[in-house]
Amino acid sequence: MIDQDELGPLFAGIQASITIADENERIVYLNDMAVEHYGDQGGDALLGSNVYDCHNPTSQDKIRELYSRYRAGDRTPVRYHTEKRDGHAESVVLFPLVVDGFFRGVAELMWEERRELVFET
Repeated sequence: MIDQDELGPLFAGIQASITIADENERIVYLNDMAVEHYGDQGGDALLGSNVYDCHNPTSQDKIRELYSRYRAGDRTPVRYHTEKRDGHAESVVLFPLVVDGFFRGVAELMWEERRELVFET
């Protein structure tokens, strides 16, 4: 089980939108940047909701696949990049949360990027 009281202080200094969904696919944590980012979808009202409620069908299928892989023991993070209509870009990394060797959920980190600061190796 994820201790929600420990998450705020742990992530307070990270300048990214952070969303955590537990092993039951329920959103259990949103930092301030995530609340703002998902404001048009309910913001902090998303806490306790199913992670699929705020995603389109294509994304829902990808999330189901991700959860299935993580439950089966795969611990490989997923990274993707989106281009917004206004010219901004976002990067997203999803990775499994493992506590005492057990899969306990998925963390999503999302941040806006400036193209001139993106370096690929």
